[in-house]
Amino acid sequence: MSGRGARCGAAVAAGAALGLALLNGCASPGPPQPPSLKLPEVVSGLTASRVGDEVRLRWTTPSRTTDKLLIAGPIEAEICRETLAAVAPTTAAKAGQNASLGSAPSARKSAVTAPCSPVVLRERVTPGVSEALDTLPAELTAQPAQLLAYRVQLRNAAGRTAGATPAVFASSGPAPHAVEELRGRATKAGVVLEWRPEAGGTEAVELDRIILQPPTATTAATSSATTTKADSGAAHKGGLPGAAKEPLESRFRAGTAGPSAVDAGGTVDRTAQIDHSYRYTAERVRSVELGGLRLEVRSVASAEIPVEMKDVFPPEAPLGLVAVPGFAGAAEVQVGEQAQRAAIDLSWEPNLEPRVAGYRVYRRDLDGEATAIWRRLNSEPVTMAAYRDLSVVAGRRYAYRVTAVDATGNESARSDEVVETAPAP
Repeated sequence: MSGRGARCGAAVAAGAALGLALLNGCASPGPPQPPSLKLPEVVSGLTASRVGDEVRLRWTTPSRTTDKLLIAGPIEAEICRETLAAVAPTTAAKAGQNASLGSAPSARKSAVTAPCSPVVLRERVTPGVSEALDTLPAELTAQPAQLLAYRVQLRNAAGRTAGATPAVFASSGPAPHAVEELRGRATKAGVVLEWRPEAGGTEAVELDRIILQPPTATTAATSSATTTKADSGAAHKGGLPGAAKEPLESRFRAGTAGPSAVDAGGTVDRTAQIDHSYRYTAERVRSVELGGLRLEVRSVASAEIPVEMKDVFPPEAPLGLVAVPGFAGAAEVQVGEQAQRAAIDLSWEPNLEPRVAGYRVYRRDLDGEATAIWRRLNSEPVTMAAYRDLSVVAGRRYAYRVTAVDATGNESARSDEVVETAPAP
């Protein structure tokens, strides 16, 4: 008898001896429950990706048993791999690598719904994200490519399991060659990435980028704003005020895989931002179709390369500079000066680059003693694409040029020169 039953029996006996009826506190506990087998729930989110001579498996290990109790004690994951013959495509199978077996052809369905076998790996795992690497034997890294089906099942300390996952798929066969001689350099257009092209290669090249050094709060307000598709949720604020967040990790592809693809040996990451430091790696990616599934086979990653995007790139030189003679307005004429004061008005096309902070105006006096010397007229950059020169002498000729300046002081080349004569009153 349980402790609770013994206590209730003793209380009833005592009550009877006193002539009391005890109606509460000793209700029947109901029918006995079967003992828990402590079976871990089936893992979720199983994926498989082929990289080099390995298949990388990833899943989420549950934290509870099938009885919704917290898992206590060690858990062993068994990874099963089966090699399947390619079969005719089906609509359901074309949905992707991790397609369900429910609508797959009967030959494949019967092959992967048998008990999880053969087991190729055993791993000790804990609740949460789990990973395993299956290094393929030599016969599975040679032609022809075959369809590999993977499943995972968990066993508790007593060796019992609640069953295996549905199968996910990967491709056997040779992997693409690794990208060699990857190098990168910072340019105004972005990071130029180059590598040794593979003659006759038909694989696309994918590049992974990680931000090593985000800009400080000071530089972030002056750097350009671009966004890329993220492979992770982590991001930081960069670029102009109000700009979108840039992901800490991103991936982009150079070229398209297929028979008509050509390995160009390079690409430009135009989303790279000024004042950022990046790390790049590259992989070749081959697309194969087996059993109605379109799968990817990747090379191992290239060596890592760092690239620092320092703010050393000047803006483009202003275009369209014109000069027009005129006279100062009434508000610009100081006491003691003539009512009509000579002036030369300059205007040019605005530079639309996001980092441009203003413009510098330069002049040389063609009728003076030092006709070859250019002098800057404004100590602080003007923010508008226009300038009125009130320091001219009527009847003298002047030549002008302007430059664009960014927030960190990088100055563009000078514009084309224009010449104008200050008007006489």
